[in-house]
Amino acid sequence: MIGFVKSFFYFFKLFFISEKKDVIFYYPKHFNRGEDNKNLFFHHLYRCCDKHKISYLIFEEPDFKSNKKSNKDAIPFNFVFYLILILRKFIFSDKLIGNICFKLFFKQLKFKNVIVLSQSMIEFFRGIDSDAKIFDLQHGIIFSDKESYIENGKVNKRIYDNNIELLLYGCGFKKLLEKSDSKNYYKTNAHTLGVTKTNNYVHIKANKYILVSLQITDDHTLLENKLLLDEIHDLVDNNSDYVFYIRNHPRFNNIIDLSSLEAKTVIAPTNLDECLMRCSIHVTAYSTTTFECAQYGIPTIFLNSLNKKFNMFEKDFQYPF
Repeated sequence: MIGFVKSFFYFFKLFFISEKKDVIFYYPKHFNRGEDNKNLFFHHLYRCCDKHKISYLIFEEPDFKSNKKSNKDAIPFNFVFYLILILRKFIFSDKLIGNICFKLFFKQLKFKNVIVLSQSMIEFFRGIDSDAKIFDLQHGIIFSDKESYIENGKVNKRIYDNNIELLLYGCGFKKLLEKSDSKNYYKTNAHTLGVTKTNNYVHIKANKYILVSLQITDDHTLLENKLLLDEIHDLVDNNSDYVFYIRNHPRFNNIIDLSSLEAKTVIAPTNLDECLMRCSIHVTAYSTTTFECAQYGIPTIFLNSLNKKFNMFEKDFQYPF
């Protein structure tokens, strides 16, 4: 409720006061994974903007399925978000809704660039401004048949139609997209931005603590999630001399009861750095945390239950098994 009130007053203010910013950052609240509910994916971009005196605003989308707290540096997007949900019920497209909201609230807010996570609201922002540059910042794994990027051997229609550009972790992802896209869209519209690296190997020897990055989400069928959960149960039961730290996926929404697993494991710290300092082995089906663990010299053991469908670490990345 507090977020809605703050959001309402901010957008009401735009009727009377104009604002001009270089960049709009937009993301759903479940990406608040750092200390003090910071969005770590954007953190280096904020610092870059501050260093080069680039003005920006941060909009945070509410998330009904997440218990994450809001980032105090972000402006809640609740008021406009609820309006979008209402207008969608009238079969309005997000682009048309963006056009309507431009006339209502955004005429006084001028911006040149929009950077989003998880392709959130890209049609909406395109409806607000047909000329603004809209970027999607990579936040997880991109692989050759990930439909939100590659659709039937070419760039996803949603990205292409809205002229969305990508900001990527590394040149390997760019090459993978270029190879998979017969339209050659990503050759000029995907940019390697980089990612913070470390060689701070924190475990010289293996200990008895294992981090398990769960992938139980709506991305899978109920049967797939059950198979995954059963495999993790077997792993824990057959290795009783180890301590397993369980870390839920940010989009986990209680689709399966995990109480029996939680009873024989430990809930991992929210801060990933704490997990990496504590655990010397990582277990997952296909979590991006694999890359972060590798930077710290922590090996990953891959579960088998979803391997037929989600085998990008072997097929695309040639991960050193």
